[in-house]
Amino acid sequence: MKIIPQPQCITELSKTVFDMKGFTLGKNSLSEEAKCDFLSFLNLPQAEKENILFKESTDLSDEEYIIETGSEIVIYSNSASGQLYALQTLKQILFQCGCKIPHIRVKDYPAHKFRGFMLDAGRYFFSVDDVKSIIRRMVLHKLNVLHLHLTEDQGWRIEIEKYPLLTEIGSSRKKTNFNHKAHSGFYTKADIKEIVDYAHAFCVKVMPEFDIPGHSRAAIAAYNDLTCFPRKLPVADHWGVKHDVLCVGNEKTMQFVYDVLDEFFEMFPDEYIHIGGDEVPKHRWDLCPACNAKRKKLGLENSDALQFWFMNTVKDYCKSHGKQAFMWSWELEDDTLLHTDLGFTKCGEMNTGNRPFIDTSTQAYYIDLPYGYISLKDSANHKIYSGNAIGVEATLWTEYVPNMKKADTMSFPRTGCLAETGWSGSCTWEAFSEKLDYYYSFLDKNNIGYAKANKANPNALRAKLSILLFERRQLVWEGLHNLFDDKKIEKIARKQS
Repeated sequence: MKIIPQPQCITELSKTVFDMKGFTLGKNSLSEEAKCDFLSFLNLPQAEKENILFKESTDLSDEEYIIETGSEIVIYSNSASGQLYALQTLKQILFQCGCKIPHIRVKDYPAHKFRGFMLDAGRYFFSVDDVKSIIRRMVLHKLNVLHLHLTEDQGWRIEIEKYPLLTEIGSSRKKTNFNHKAHSGFYTKADIKEIVDYAHAFCVKVMPEFDIPGHSRAAIAAYNDLTCFPRKLPVADHWGVKHDVLCVGNEKTMQFVYDVLDEFFEMFPDEYIHIGGDEVPKHRWDLCPACNAKRKKLGLENSDALQFWFMNTVKDYCKSHGKQAFMWSWELEDDTLLHTDLGFTKCGEMNTGNRPFIDTSTQAYYIDLPYGYISLKDSANHKIYSGNAIGVEATLWTEYVPNMKKADTMSFPRTGCLAETGWSGSCTWEAFSEKLDYYYSFLDKNNIGYAKANKANPNALRAKLSILLFERRQLVWEGLHNLFDDKKIEKIARKQS
């Protein structure tokens, strides 16, 4: 039996095959959305009486389940999530077997509690329906945390009532790189509620990301005085790291951060929140009177230490409101859950010590990168980094992913490998390749696009061509603009000193 992610244990009970004709769910704890999703999957007839039965088993952990097939299908679980994941496995059994069910027992549970998928809605906005589609794709793969990257240099994507200009100004850019194509969009609070409710219907938690203190040009475009040297700046219309970041020496900026977080806390009831922390150029802080005054007051050695103070201050604010903060930087306090923003490193070069972290390795799980950089084999063979890993996350940045069609092509089949590692505990290309043809047929059944095998595992020439095409991004990163702008700020700073 081919199932992705691979269950922990499948046992053949006998050679008997049961012809069940149709299926009807017994009493359960599932949402209406989850039940409809299952019953509509194969469009098989309904049985005259309930023959998929759910029984509570308090010995099982929260996401654990047991399936026993016979003249009836019995699912043992201790929660709605266990029931949901059992149905995802049952989908694949029915897809392969139809109404003729083999006599088997499946005992299954996740190896890691955090199995995430990140969608970057900052570079390109994805509609509510798109996000729902991603949630359904996650559930098929038993992923349980949707990480929504909502604030960026190139777009602010979420309504904040106290700061209306964030969406009035910050959600739109006049062009995208050199193609002069404008782009806009944001989620209202009603949209967010719809997304969160839909995710919860499928036992998926939603972790929003408020990316600070860098990646904040859209916010600064709306409220110019949030940065160190206030001046009128547009929403960024080119990719790349921007040098105008939040002024952490300004108490008004700190109040802005707390106010935005307060509204995030109301919209997103789950315990996780992501506060960014990566790619923060210190040029402005080094010159800023307010930042230097704050650094001296706190007795901090340099601007790097100032960032650590800022991130821990924000983390503590989140903690005081019952939220666990994630961030991209790992050089912070030991009780902070951290992502591993690893860059192009080799396995083992990242030393996390005893600090919990999520493996988002750019060697395997940065699925926006072309298959020439990260082949399907690379994703399949990746071993979770040593240390206190609590899970994995597929990370879909969207500089070059403007729509769902492209998102599917980049995400699949690599997400299948991540799902195997996150749920089953390990994945190898040798084992995964044996299921690849089946996996493609299952994705087809679910109307999910993907990269075909020759693209997912490109030969040397195709790999080099995909990398060359991708690296055109270097032409649109405004590197020279940043250098010229830095000189302007230095002149302003000298005048103010």
